Amino acid sequence: MIERQHGKILVECDSCEEVLDTDTSDFAEARAIMQREGWKVRKIANEWLHGCPDCGVPT
Repeated sequence: MIERQHGKILVECDSCEEVLDTDTSDFAEARAIMQREGWKVRKIANEWLHGCPDCGVPT
């Protein structure tokens, strides 16, 4: 799940409690940080799921 707190983008793993604080408000920059840190994203139906490096691609 992606959410904004105090204008910054946070990414929460949908499989565990890991949270990535991207420290940016720019979505493209946050996405680049996610990729660099090994996070995975998958769209199932109309929902985007996010997985930390330990959990991998959400199913």
